[in-house]
Amino acid sequence: MTFPQREFLIERLQHARKPLEDLHPQAPPGKEIYANWTVKELLAHLTGWDDVTIEALHAHGRGEPVSTTVSTGIDAYNARTVSSRESLNLKQTIDEWRATRQALIQALHDLPDEKFNQALTFPWGETGTVAYLIEIFVEHEEYHGGHLAEWLRNPDEIIADH
Repeated sequence: MTFPQREFLIERLQHARKPLEDLHPQAPPGKEIYANWTVKELLAHLTGWDDVTIEALHAHGRGEPVSTTVSTGIDAYNARTVSSRESLNLKQTIDEWRATRQALIQALHDLPDEKFNQALTFPWGETGTVAYLIEIFVEHEEYHGGHLAEWLRNPDEIIADH
């Protein structure tokens, strides 16, 4: 049986990803979108957030506490997750970005139905439901997709806020 909330969240993730899939190939690989972030770093950043969300869903599904991986702050986590992927080339970064999204969708598929409405602690300490957690990252991806679209209209202007 299909759990409608699960399917809705998966559709939301896929819909939010589409603009970035369409736009990232248009970004010149070495050109900064944000200060010190090219398309490679942007995708590495998004991959890092999918990673931590997958970990949270797995722990929540097992009834275990969610690791507060981001407890040192969002900026520190962003820096750590982007720098951890520095050795990857652009193709490897794109492949990982796509594979990690598939793993996130699989984690949603694997989550027991009863866990969707049970509160969990997010990796940065906030508490909410699975739907709220996923919506945060849907909006996060839409935010960066909008920035990428804006930047592509004028790639000589670095976006001030990541």
